[in-house]
Amino acid sequence: MEKEYLYLSDTPLAFPLDESIEIVSQESDLGIEHSQYIVSNKMTVASQLYAHEIDYYVKNTQDTLAAQIQNIKKLYDVRASVYDLAQDMDYSQEVGKKILIILGEKSSELKERLTADGFTCLVLAAEEVTDVQGHIGRLSVTTTKLMRGDLQVDQIIWAQAPDFAMKQSGVYDPTDIGWETAVEKLYANSDTFHYKNYVQYDPEICQYQGRLLKETCGKCEEVCPSVAITKTDEDKQLHFSDVDCHGCGGCVSVCPSGALDFTQMPREAFYTAASFYTGHSALILPAQVALPDLPLPEGVLPLGIEGRKYLHEAHLLTLLQKSGRSVVFYTDFVSKGTGDAIRLINEIFERKYHKRAVFVCMNAGELQEALGQIEDLEACRFDMHDEGLRKRELFTYRLAHLVGEEDLGVVETGEHIHYGNLVINEDACTLCMSCVGVCNVAALTAHPEDQTLKFNPSLCTNCGYCEVACPEKDCLSVVYDRFTLAPEYFTKNTMAHDELFACVECGVEFATQKAIEKIATMMTPRFGDNAAKIRTLYCCADCKPKVMLQAEIDQNNRERENG
Repeated sequence: MEKEYLYLSDTPLAFPLDESIEIVSQESDLGIEHSQYIVSNKMTVASQLYAHEIDYYVKNTQDTLAAQIQNIKKLYDVRASVYDLAQDMDYSQEVGKKILIILGEKSSELKERLTADGFTCLVLAAEEVTDVQGHIGRLSVTTTKLMRGDLQVDQIIWAQAPDFAMKQSGVYDPTDIGWETAVEKLYANSDTFHYKNYVQYDPEICQYQGRLLKETCGKCEEVCPSVAITKTDEDKQLHFSDVDCHGCGGCVSVCPSGALDFTQMPREAFYTAASFYTGHSALILPAQVALPDLPLPEGVLPLGIEGRKYLHEAHLLTLLQKSGRSVVFYTDFVSKGTGDAIRLINEIFERKYHKRAVFVCMNAGELQEALGQIEDLEACRFDMHDEGLRKRELFTYRLAHLVGEEDLGVVETGEHIHYGNLVINEDACTLCMSCVGVCNVAALTAHPEDQTLKFNPSLCTNCGYCEVACPEKDCLSVVYDRFTLAPEYFTKNTMAHDELFACVECGVEFATQKAIEKIATMMTPRFGDNAAKIRTLYCCADCKPKVMLQAEIDQNNRERENG
């Protein structure tokens, strides 16, 4: 049987593994040099994925042997299922050998080394460079030494590089990542630079794209550590550069509507992975973080992820409701969006269950403490099929189940995730539905079957664009960053209602009473004593010209009679 999983072991295991896992003692024992597996526990060319969490679990778990056999297979299956549902693609950029060196005393030493290996090297002082644009293989450097045009290079190695330079791909700072690491990157990326598309974008629900009347978002561009996301405020357009993307996922965690998703673990993949953690406490372990050797209590199962900044409230609540146990996140960095999401969820769980839901640990001591405080959250267990749901819908549908029929009060959301409400003055609302037309997340909806305007607060991203688009004075206002934990917050609420107005000529209903009254109030004074024009204000589009034509015929007849 062809096996999809590879377990490379330095020492023989004391127990058997599932038959789908091929066990070898050394990498050379694979037999077929280029044999391909989907998942391996060690970094090897023989597999598509490296699952660092497998060795960590085997080394540290206190589960029974029977549980270990099942759970090791489960960890392989988690990675394979995520791999199947991933949306990332591989790309490459040709890179030449023209290098700019800004290293001070070490510049000559590195130039000599690189020149011997076929590179063309230029050396400048830091004060001679004023700007860097472009990306690896196509870097454009503005210098004080050139009178005409910019300097074109493929890569740059710059000690203590300023922020404007480090935003571009192909720039390495040895004071940040180490001398040898910086040089290794330079060599590794010469000839060809390999990269992925880490972010998937849906402009239809973006709260920045095309919002010409007012800038309502742009958080993704603000948190991007590179120039992978840029925006043009003149026409409100977002631009994405995959070659400059670090794959951190920070933009995903702050996107209010879910217009951005992480391609290596999109929402459907995360839901599938979470399904394996029923009855386990998930220990989230980003691949970039060094792991401390600590005993893992029974029932704790690692969840290995790529990237460490993309987790948002829908991810975390899904994992909590699938597992029914506390979640532990071990990381060296908490992104702005993830931090706000964790604070929000913990406050909700404290109010509902008087328990902590998510533990964040940034060192071995904090992790050891958290592992000893894991709690049973079986009461929050809830299963639903998430396929096709956007981030907003996914989170609020799950949260509605958690809240149930209780009123848990109001919580304030953070700076980087937004939930709120609307206040609509029904007396001023004419049901023109301008607000519905600009709401691209379907929080505001029109209902012609009963002439109502309805609003689901839980879907609202607090963008405020409906407030700008409303033509009526003192009619609509946004309540920002207040999440109401009560049943009515998760349903469509009627915000305004009116009766239909029937054409005075043909009886066809064509507009609301308030709309007709508003137009008539504005236009009647302008029409003076012209009864026909005034009557047209109460007519449908088909009858307006008939009324005016009949008025003209009547006027001509009167003039002939008085002739």
